[in-house]
Amino acid sequence: MPVIRLDFDNSKVDNNDIVILSNAIQKIVSEETNIEDVFVYANNADIKIKVAPIEIFIQMSDHKIKNEDELIKSIKTRLTEWKKENNYNHLINLTLIPMHWKIEIGI
Repeated sequence: MPVIRLDFDNSKVDNNDIVILSNAIQKIVSEETNIEDVFVYANNADIKIKVAPIEIFIQMSDHKIKNEDELIKSIKTRLTEWKKENNYNHLINLTLIPMHWKIEIGI
């Protein structure tokens, strides 16, 4: 299950814009990975020093990624198309983080 962390600077980006983006990136990642359970946590830091307006970090089990370059490229392409279609002008930094983790759910 990919986890998306979206960090943003609320002095540059409105919360409503972040909600819209959160829904969009959740759908894009879910469709590109064929994984239904994709979660988004959007956060604004209390302390910010030289931060980008929006940072998206996608954490995903490494064994579920067949080709990192192709996956990040397809997500970037879809996100770029979505931005154009929705007149979303904020700059976004996108990072894919393959994770080697063990997960226990519902303990």
